[in-house]
Amino acid sequence: MKQFVGILVFVAAWVGSGCSQHTSTNPQPVFVIHGPTIIAFFAPVTAKDLDNDEDTNEALSDFQFYNGKVSTPLHRAGIEFYEADARYFRIRIGKTISTYRTGKYGVGYFFIAPGKKPHIVYSVMTDEDLLDEARNYFGLAFR
Repeated sequence: MKQFVGILVFVAAWVGSGCSQHTSTNPQPVFVIHGPTIIAFFAPVTAKDLDNDEDTNEALSDFQFYNGKVSTPLHRAGIEFYEADARYFRIRIGKTISTYRTGKYGVGYFFIAPGKKPHIVYSVMTDEDLLDEARNYFGLAFR
């Protein structure tokens, strides 16, 4: 019985430490690309940043507003759409993993599809501009 309890404690400790190691050593998002995908990114900002900088506050608000308007048409067209609140993120296509840093601008859109070179647009885009950019890059029509 003591062996059984010892094994349970060992397994619980092992599982718990594995989960905590995963979170602490790999904090950036990983996006697995299976088809046409857009990753909208905005570098993290604090409440203090938003209070002290009206432009950042307005940019983040516009970013979230327009992203909300494009998610349905993109989904209908078969385009995955994600938001990344990070300074860098990872892309996995098949077995290849690459890291993308958002750069000094910290806001923009990362267009990618298997077999295509990534396309990056920096700054906040309106819903119409984002859909136009997606049409051009992916060659798809929207309803």
